[in-house]
Amino acid sequence: MATTGIWKIKKRLDHVIEYTTNMEKTLNKSNENEFNDLHNAIEYIESDYKTEKQLYVTGINCSPEIAYQEMIITKKNYSKEDGILGFHAFQSFAEGEVTPEQAHEIGVKLAQEMWGDRFEVLVSTHLNTNHLHNHFVINSVSFKDGKRYYDKRETYAELRRLSDSLCEEYGLSVLAEKTCKNSKINYANYYKGYIEKDNYYTIAKRDIDFAIRQAYSYRDFESILKTMDYEIMYRANKLSIRREPYKKNIRIERYFGNEYSLEKIKERIANEKATRIPFPEEYGIKKYISRKNDKINHKNKGIYALYLYYCYLLKVFPYEKPHQRLPASMRNDVRIMQQISEEIRLLVSNKIETNQQFFLFQEEKQKQLDTLLDKREKLWYQHKKGKTLEEKQIILKSIDNLNKQIAPLRKEINLCSHIEERVPKLERNIQQFEKEIEKGVRSNDNR
Repeated sequence: MATTGIWKIKKRLDHVIEYTTNMEKTLNKSNENEFNDLHNAIEYIESDYKTEKQLYVTGINCSPEIAYQEMIITKKNYSKEDGILGFHAFQSFAEGEVTPEQAHEIGVKLAQEMWGDRFEVLVSTHLNTNHLHNHFVINSVSFKDGKRYYDKRETYAELRRLSDSLCEEYGLSVLAEKTCKNSKINYANYYKGYIEKDNYYTIAKRDIDFAIRQAYSYRDFESILKTMDYEIMYRANKLSIRREPYKKNIRIERYFGNEYSLEKIKERIANEKATRIPFPEEYGIKKYISRKNDKINHKNKGIYALYLYYCYLLKVFPYEKPHQRLPASMRNDVRIMQQISEEIRLLVSNKIETNQQFFLFQEEKQKQLDTLLDKREKLWYQHKKGKTLEEKQIILKSIDNLNKQIAPLRKEINLCSHIEERVPKLERNIQQFEKEIEKGVRSNDNR
């Protein structure tokens, strides 16, 4: 059994790090350092007396000895030295359940799967209490793309689920999922929403379903996944997959449900009646000739009719136009292009040409959303206090109507947020492009 938690590091980053590496360094009053909280966190989790002379300290995407310096370099490279400096998380085990080696191994795996694809993380296992526990210091800025890490209910739900899964893998007890008594938060629902929104997971799930439909055996299923650029791993008789450029392994049964256990996958392959493609790993998804009720067109005669008949028996049909399935590396780019197209349509349809018009539009949409959310909250309160079933059903219809108005508003606001993030980058690129042109003109004039 392991409990988890995470909180923000807002200042004094250096002290957090120094304190964890050496208790005596906490006496240094370096108040001028703007990253002292992050320093303190790193110093705290690396304390010798807690980690047996730092035998249980590991850096993910950074060196433990200079983790603080590397995190600051990342922040400076992307000009993001303000705001939240990092995050401090923990994972605590039940008394006597794990050895220090096991606890640290679980902590490192958790950090790799949770943050290892984009962030610098320092992992330390503390031995100074009866409950062995891991500490994690996570840089708030990604070394890969400069984007910030946002700790929200969805990501915390994923942290809890990853921790529980690793505990199960090592034969440890797992806490039953419960809602918080005060806030009534169901993290299982937040976790499900997080998976549905993440592009990496949605594409992987789609590819797994495709491989199941096309496979004639489990070995065939593995072969199709491999040719689709997925790496296959087994841990504790559970299937995990991963594809570049992501470092995060997807334990498919944990993320997508019991229908993706090894037994269920084999069962689904055996019972699959979908149209199958010859050499799916080579052709990908194809566009088939449409056939009513899977019947052969009886106008065809001779050898071709016999060919179609055997295709029908084998559940393999010819296709009209080969439609190559995009590789995983390109699908994310296509998604970004589609998002940019939606942003452009939003600007054009609302005749937004200036920054002032854009911010007024964004502000107006946010006001409309807040008004609708307030109405919906009041309706839910009325629904809770309703005495008759008929009265509650009327209120639910009103709530449903509000939801239909809220959904498009939220989409427009999200598009505005993406535009707001994208515009400064575009402006910098345009300025850089204009400078390059000026340099080219000057060099030609000098000639």
